[in-house]
Amino acid sequence: MESSYIPGRKPVLELLDLSPERVDLVLIRKPVRGELGQIVENCRNSGIRFRLVSDRELDSLARGHQGVMARIRAVSNILPEDIFSRAKSSPFPVVLALDQVQDAGNLGTLARTMVCLGGMGIITPRDRSAHPGTGAMKSSAGTLVRANMSQVTNMARTLDRARDEGLWVYGAVLQQGDDVFRTEFNFPAVLVLGGEEKGIRPNVLKRCHQKVQIPMPGGFDSLNVAQAGAIILGQMLRKLHD
Repeated sequence: MESSYIPGRKPVLELLDLSPERVDLVLIRKPVRGELGQIVENCRNSGIRFRLVSDRELDSLARGHQGVMARIRAVSNILPEDIFSRAKSSPFPVVLALDQVQDAGNLGTLARTMVCLGGMGIITPRDRSAHPGTGAMKSSAGTLVRANMSQVTNMARTLDRARDEGLWVYGAVLQQGDDVFRTEFNFPAVLVLGGEEKGIRPNVLKRCHQKVQIPMPGGFDSLNVAQAGAIILGQMLRKLHD
């Protein structure tokens, strides 16, 4: 079991009561009976996501769970508006938006890259995204706590807010984008990277002012999202200081 899961009714109830901001997701055994109903009510009152699951799924994560487990964040959740505001005065005025990137290793590696370059923050959707837990923390070499992360309900609407705040939104694509090595980037900016399998979702891509791509004359288009992100972010930093 990943150490970011806390099992047991009393520990989960205490988390929901004392530190609800640390809770990312609560897994609750179905059918809901007895004290588990109170946990469901607490989740609803605090706006915390919960999911009804089978005993088998809980058993696969830990024994002695008493029908409930809470997944906690390794980092605090920051409002996207705060990230946009800070980006305007940061050394590298770029926000990274990860559209359903689901591998914790990629999340951690990108967080490490952003912190090293002076980037302001990372935005991810709450659903179908890598959990910022111990796996991502390990891949980031501990820098995840400095990456200023925001998990949002709707990525498309969040990018609309970024545009309203004056940030230029770039979407990284495999084809039909501008050559990233020839692009004159506008700052402050948001760089959107898509998930490992399907890339940026169409409704999210529509929010991008401009699409960019990495030319691959070697004929091998298999960069993973962390590698592609590092290349584009490095090029953006170079253009910032030209």
